[in-house]
Amino acid sequence: MGFYEDYAARTPKSAAAAKRAQAVIPGGVGSAIQFWPPYPIYVDDSRGAYIWDLDGNKYIDYSMCYAAMVAGHANPVINEAIKEQTERGILYGMPGESATDLALEIQRRYPVIDMIRFTQSGVEATMYAVRLARAATGNMGILKVEGAYHGANDMLLVSTAVPSDVAAGPAWMPSSVVESAGIPDGAWQHTYVVQFNDLESLEYQLKKHEGDIACFILEPCMTNGGVIPPDTGYLEKVRELTKRYGVLLIFDEVKVGCRIAAGGACEKYGIEPDLVTLAKAIGGGTPLGAFGGKRELMNMITPLGPAVHFGTYNANPLTTAAGLACLRKVLTKDTYRKMDRLGNKYAAGLKEIIERLGLPACVTHEGPLGGIQFVPEIPHTYRQANKGNKKMWN
Repeated sequence: MGFYEDYAARTPKSAAAAKRAQAVIPGGVGSAIQFWPPYPIYVDDSRGAYIWDLDGNKYIDYSMCYAAMVAGHANPVINEAIKEQTERGILYGMPGESATDLALEIQRRYPVIDMIRFTQSGVEATMYAVRLARAATGNMGILKVEGAYHGANDMLLVSTAVPSDVAAGPAWMPSSVVESAGIPDGAWQHTYVVQFNDLESLEYQLKKHEGDIACFILEPCMTNGGVIPPDTGYLEKVRELTKRYGVLLIFDEVKVGCRIAAGGACEKYGIEPDLVTLAKAIGGGTPLGAFGGKRELMNMITPLGPAVHFGTYNANPLTTAAGLACLRKVLTKDTYRKMDRLGNKYAAGLKEIIERLGLPACVTHEGPLGGIQFVPEIPHTYRQANKGNKKMWN
């Protein structure tokens, strides 16, 4: 029996659930990334590192919702915080103290963040951070990394997953490839692309568009399409170049924030960006995002300044209570030490399997992040990783 035949034999209830869902939900999923052929498993229950599908099959969850569930499924500490908050209300439309408490906890972890605003997702956090950078500088240009995903907003959904057969330009000056129908030209024409771990590419674009660039947004450790850590000295030089050209530096820590260290990439790599975006881990599994940074920038946000930031569900008491419980009670110093040990053990195990089987693959990881790259040598850029064996990956 082949893989797909075995899969279908084990998951008939997921097949039926997919057919039922697809009649009313596009693809039968809430996000395109949740779909895979012939159909995804539909989850019935979850605990800790495990999930169970509708057919009762038990799985180890190595993804944990891309870090949103880093505290584990159905974590009892977070569940209790949510339960206690529901008894006092789940949405006020007015401020509550748990948002301030969470802001202070994040500030303790991220000394670079003088002030912070909460959103409902990482998509919004990056969108508002870029808007703020544009408002502060008066420039409209955005620099981003090829292969990096910063949310599905029009100005950033550019060159996130460039197909191998698309003319993407030379490595030192990648083309801006729009990745969705329905995006007007004006939304992305000021979005320019560089290679990760490539300072020549960065400086070329900074020079070419000098006086037009508001910000450089990047994941300090790339996660889209496989984990790619920064080369030694790369982030330090990025910080130096952005300061030299008067460009604001935004660390997108939606996936790595409060995950690769208590203070995320800022702590791990010792770099001070101008703005930081956060989500996933800070919400304890609830829909919560944030952006924050230097006081003079954050004071430009409404009602203090001209850069608009709205949202009915922003900083709602349910998500901030869950986030506070996650950061204060679950993601402790001991937890980070344990996650690093597990990450190292996982990476070592994958390497041993690859070597034993002679697979044309390698392992990239950074603390608890990591996985297999189906290329023979460690990739340093998205283009190198994108040469991987897609059939084997699938």
